[in-house]
Amino acid sequence: MIIFLASLIFFSSHSFACAFNKNIKSVYSLSGPVTLALKDLGLIKSKTLKGVSIFHPVSKTEFGGKFLPGGVFLSHNAIKDFKGSVVFYDESRELTRIFSRYEDIKAIEIKSRSITPLEVMAKLESDLAPYLSRCDLFGLSKKLKQRQEYLKALVPKNMTLLFFLGLIQGEKYPDLLMVNDGIVKWLVQEKLINTYPSELPYVNWSAKIMQTMSGDAVKVGLKDSGNSLETKMNRNGNVVNLTYPGSLIPGSGQVEAMIYLFNNF
Repeated sequence: MIIFLASLIFFSSHSFACAFNKNIKSVYSLSGPVTLALKDLGLIKSKTLKGVSIFHPVSKTEFGGKFLPGGVFLSHNAIKDFKGSVVFYDESRELTRIFSRYEDIKAIEIKSRSITPLEVMAKLESDLAPYLSRCDLFGLSKKLKQRQEYLKALVPKNMTLLFFLGLIQGEKYPDLLMVNDGIVKWLVQEKLINTYPSELPYVNWSAKIMQTMSGDAVKVGLKDSGNSLETKMNRNGNVVNLTYPGSLIPGSGQVEAMIYLFNNF
């Protein structure tokens, strides 16, 4: 009887585990937020998930499928492998144009530009739900909200931070700043930090405007280490370089990167 009950419990827990819908033959994720969500849901080892982008924070030891070049770098042969599959990809006019040629590929565009991490998660709840069974997407949003509350307590008050896309090399700064997008947008909305004055999600910074800003402004160079999972932070005065897996992925990836940043500030 004990053995029977144990077997029944195991069978029931296995039967009701989060999974892709049975009618889905294969899934590919070229979308960072989707890959992170699948990882958090325990689906990264699912045999249905055939490929993810090499730029996503997934190691070869935890995923046995294909690692694909991201975005428009996909080869024609790679796209042919998508036949009959569901493919998630980040917002891209070029990829939308490419996938529109293939009637036998179910391509789902994940739009995450100019929105905050929780808004990204809300999008994932609606975009992923039709393809999953028994998965607690709401739980992911709840966890992210808790992580944001934890982050709030870490951020020093009245700071000005400038987030560059790429590492800072001596006196040479990357061309683009993240200003009104993702985690930076949320930090500004919550009045936790000040940043470069612009309504644009990303902006080519102006030396003239930079000179008018506080001399205490902290300049942060961001690098997403992708599937190498490298984690590294260097600080020299008001210049910080942060390398972190998922640091440029909207949603939970950016939140975890900022928690690491301010925990080591």
